[in-house]
Amino acid sequence: MTESVARDVAFEMAASSIRFGVGVTRAIGMDLAELGARRVLVLTDPVLRRLPPVQPVVESLDASRVPFALYERVRVEPTDESFLDAIAFARAHHAVRGRDDGVVRSG
Repeated sequence: MTESVARDVAFEMAASSIRFGVGVTRAIGMDLAELGARRVLVLTDPVLRRLPPVQPVVESLDASRVPFALYERVRVEPTDESFLDAIAFARAHHAVRGRDDGVVRSG
């Protein structure tokens, strides 16, 4: 005789909201401020830094008064050396400004 055992099964998936569309980048400062971010690290590369995708992020963070540091040496094909450089930048920013609450990859 086989005894049937009742089991409760629960499944939960927590996920960040993901938004796409015109104007989303311009709202990132407001979104991060609403999440309570006090310091943000913005990552981009030297080419994109000079192009339109990054400027709205910087302007939005400024407008929402969310302090940030801009690391613009991201590499398309990262090396050990480039990772160490990014880590050093983040640590230096951390030592000066305190713990970062968020990271934004722009571009």
